[in-house]
Amino acid sequence: MYAYRYIITFYIGYVVHNVVGELDGTENRFSNLIRRSLVATAHSCMNHVNATVHDLEKLREDPPYPETSACIIKCLLEKIGVVKSNKYSKIGFMTAVTPLVFTNKKKLEHMKAVSENCDREVNHKHETPCQLGNEITTCIFNYAPELHLKA
Repeated sequence: MYAYRYIITFYIGYVVHNVVGELDGTENRFSNLIRRSLVATAHSCMNHVNATVHDLEKLREDPPYPETSACIIKCLLEKIGVVKSNKYSKIGFMTAVTPLVFTNKKKLEHMKAVSENCDREVNHKHETPCQLGNEITTCIFNYAPELHLKA
């Protein structure tokens, strides 16, 4: 479980630290379900790309990530719908983040802006198979640094 903490922090850190904390200070069933689902997804992606704990630790840093770490990210983004047909999907991004921010109109509008900006800026011409993982995370962290919890 310790190894998956990095992936979980990357994607649901926003839920745990912002949305869940705003509700009542305790973890709810929804966030627990998301966490369990992401652990399973992270495990699947780690196996798919033959990653190690060291590869996961790299995700705590700023992109660009080494190839194996970028492959983990790309796999996760594919599984949650942010990457479709080897391209960034702004609809997939909004589908993934809306359940996390729908109760806060300001945060929802912010995520819509992130989605639109990344749709314009993500480069789909890759030098390596997993470069898209770096492109998307770089863009998202640029416009929504709160989604990248380095601690």
